[in-house]
This record gives sequence, C-alpha cells and structure tokens, in this order.
Amino acid sequence: MDWLDLLAVQDTLKSFLQHHRGFGLFSSDKVGYVGFRFASYIDDYMVLQKEPAGAVIWGYGAPRATVTVTLCRDQEPIMKKVTSVKDSNTWTVVLDPMKPGGPYEVIAQQTLGRINFTQRVHDVLFGDVWLCSGQSNMKMTVLQVFNATGELSNTAAYQSVRILSVSSTQAQQELEDLAKVDLRWSKPTLKNLGHGNFTYMSAVCWLFGRFLYDTLRYPVGLLSSSWNGTPIEAWSSRRSLEACGVPRSGSMPSDLQLGPSAHSVLWNAMIHPLRNMTLKGVIWYQGESNVNFNRDLYNCTFPLLIDDWRQTFHEGSQGQTERLFPFGFVQLSSYLSDEALDDGLPQIRWHQTADFGYVPNQMMPNTFMAASMDLCDRNSPFGSIHPRDKQTVAHRLHLGARALAYGEKLIFQGPLPQKIELLADTGLLNLTYSQPIKVQRRDDKIFEVSCCSDHQCKWLPAPMDTFSTQTLALNITSCHDTPAALRYAWTPWPCEYKQCPLYHPTSTLPAPPFIALITNPSPGYRSRTAK
Repeated sequence: MDWLDLLAVQDTLKSFLQHHRGFGLFSSDKVGYVGFRFASYIDDYMVLQKEPAGAVIWGYGAPRATVTVTLCRDQEPIMKKVTSVKDSNTWTVVLDPMKPGGPYEVIAQQTLGRINFTQRVHDVLFGDVWLCSGQSNMKMTVLQVFNATGELSNTAAYQSVRILSVSSTQAQQELEDLAKVDLRWSKPTLKNLGHGNFTYMSAVCWLFGRFLYDTLRYPVGLLSSSWNGTPIEAWSSRRSLEACGVPRSGSMPSDLQLGPSAHSVLWNAMIHPLRNMTLKGVIWYQGESNVNFNRDLYNCTFPLLIDDWRQTFHEGSQGQTERLFPFGFVQLSSYLSDEALDDGLPQIRWHQTADFGYVPNQMMPNTFMAASMDLCDRNSPFGSIHPRDKQTVAHRLHLGARALAYGEKLIFQGPLPQKIELLADTGLLNLTYSQPIKVQRRDDKIFEVSCCSDHQCKWLPAPMDTFSTQTLALNITSCHDTPAALRYAWTPWPCEYKQCPLYHPTSTLPAPPFIALITNPSPGYRSRTAK
C-alpha cells in the first residue's frame, strides 16, 4: 500500500469518525476495525425474514468502499450481494428470498483500496420476524406470569424461536440505529426469559412466538421494544400526531404514566431504528396510559400509528416488508383504580377498534385483536392493572395471526350482534349474533339500554332473558321512554376471571364490548354501530 492509498484511507476514516461521533458505534465487540460493522440488531443467532420477502442486511462503513455480503451454509457460499457504502456511511443489501431454516453464516467484507475488513454473524435462521411493542403489560417478563417456573423451563423444544430485547431509550430526533439492546439475539433460556420484573423477555411476545412455532414448525424471530407507563404519543411519529391534531403539550393527570410521554421520543429511539428490517408483522399491548390522557383522540392516534409504522417499515426495507403487514393488539383488560371507575377504560377499549367494536375494519385493515377484559387479576402482586395470565392473551393473539397473517380458516374473535330488533309489544330487545353464542351465565347488569325522554338519557340495566344458538333477548321493560342505544360490558370490570356471560361456544373467545345506536325504535328496526 503506497502513501497515497494510506492518506485516502485516513481521510475517509476521519470523515466517518466526525460524522458518527457520539453515536456509540464503536462499543460493540463485533467491530472489526473502527467504523465497519453490521447494524446493531444484525447479530449471531438472529432470524431473518423468509420468503416471499427478501431480508435486508445493512451496516456502516467507509464512504465509497465496496461491501460484499455472502450467505454461507456449511462454509459453502450460496448467495453473494455487492454494494457500495453511501456518503452517509451506510451500506445495504437485500438478500434473495430464502426458504425457512438454517443455520447460515452471513459474511460482510469491506474493500477500500487494498485493505479488506470482514464481519461475520453465525447461526442465522430464516423464518418469520415479529416486532412486539407497547407498555408494561408487554414488558412483563415470563418470570411474572402464572406458572412461571414451568414456562421458564419449557425452552428445549423452542431453540428456533430467537429473541431480542431493545433497551429503554428515548431521543428527540429519529435515530438511524439502536443506541443499545438489553438482550442481543439469543436462543431462549431460563435466564433470559425471566431476567427480572419488567425487563426481558416479554412474556406476551415469547408466548405468542411459541404458539406460532407450534403451528408453523419453522423459525420465529421476536423483537421486544417496550417501556412501562408510556402513552401512544411517545410511540408515534410527529407526522401522525400532527395528522390527528394532538396538542403539543398539556396536563398529564394520569398516575398510569411512569415512562416518557413526550411526543415521538420512543418512536425516535426504539422503533424508527428498526425500520430497515424486513418484518412479518407487529403485536401491540398499550393503552392504559391513555385512559386519562388524550383518550378522545385514541380512535385517531392508534389507527394512524399502525398506518405510519406500516409505511415506514415498507419504505425502510425497500419494499420487502408488506405495506399492510399484519398488526395485532390486545384490547385492554380490567383493573381496579380510581381512574378506572369512570367511563375511561370502556372508552379506550372502544377507541382501540377505531369505534367499530371489531377488527379488521375500514379504518384498521389487516388487523387482529385479542380481547382480554375477562382475564382480570385482582390479586396480582404487580397490581390488578398487570394480570398474570399472559398465556391466554398470547393464545388469542396467535389465533388472530393465524387467520390474518397466515390465511387459516378459524375463529379468532368473539361474537358480536349483527342485528338488533325491538319487539315493542313484548318489552324485549332481540339480538342476532354473527356467530354461535355460548351463554355461560345470565347477567342482569352487563347489558344496558339508554332510555331517553325530553333529551335526557340514562343507562338502565337490560337483563338477559331467553336465548338460542345465535340469538339473545334482553328485557327492557324498565325503560318506559324511548330506547336509544344499547351497550355491553361497558364497565372497567365487566366480569370475573373467564366468567363473562357470552363466549363463542368452541373457541372460548369472549364477546367483546360494544355500543350501538337504536336508529329506528319500532318493530323490525336494525341498529347501526355507534360512532
């Protein structure tokens, strides 16, 4: 190497160091020399997205250098991609679509002048990659759930389910890469599944992936990026918040906000840096911190968060992540607190569906929901807001994923009424459901009718009366005026554990809460959803 080559390399390194000073790029033990490396989450034991998408591999290097990425199996190269480092010091390749399986080795070599530097990651699998995000109920670890000892020891059959947990960090601007990870890509162990309370690994995320693996029988990659006590505003980009007219600041009376609440700070640091990754889908468990904070905007902020994440990941992965990738979420469970005594918790459950009561819908296409209002846990040592039955939550989520993401024909949500008829002469309101119903018990208070006179309305109990396979009659004789609307399970704590009145008969899925206007209070009228 002559002195001119050496000067060129030195100038390039100087430029790179100045550009990335303070970004913590040189602490990783994966660094071959200062500057050339994979992105933070491209590491040993990772899962890359399988066919039909191509997995994105990217990292940092010296501008104008050539980077060659080679995929090897049993030390034999099976694919090679060549690119150049951009002036922004990043390089990116998209692998050809791969069938599920492995293990593989990914080798990246940078060539600048006569100098080569090489990075390797080994034991890489191809499968489906799911991102899990939200607040503390997503952050709860396997150590904190029912039957924790049994769950923590149940890892031997799931060594192809790989896990990563992002560190809790915030930023004022969108970061290009993660500043830190708590748990690098790993095979599941007793220690890393139950590292501590509200640390890693997310129980809902892990159990969801385990249920999926039982069905798919090929590798699953799980990334958890969550923070306790955080409102949706922290996880949303500025553009999506502006589109919903979210105030820039305001009082925060909620005692359910323990983490950052400033606009976009977690989007910037914990979601945006993952945008180049090819994903299969996302699951989300959040909303408690919005019960008393911008609650009335949640029917906008949540659908727009979903759409914005989809657009960002689609563009970041160069079109490899589907534009409408599957997005699942947990409809909030019940909890006991002063804040939950008012209408806030039922309202946020409703807003989680963009005020439709079900998903997917026209505002939330290709989404699935796990209702959890019947999974209450008044004796949880972590507070009733943190129910310990995360197995049922994850199971209900995985049913939605199997239906929406994998096209299986199965029931993944509980029954909702598709027709409501007022039988005026009998004092009955007759509900016809879209699915068969199982009346587990009669309840005189869980249905309520809005009874109106002279523009004054009040909610009165509508006791359950007769029922059949797909119909249910409600007694509304207590309403001596005009019945204007009907609602179901519209309380913070609708029932005890798995004891709500209505379920699907074979899937043990609860009927979700709803509210519907009675638009024509005469015999034979049909209701429409209350928006």
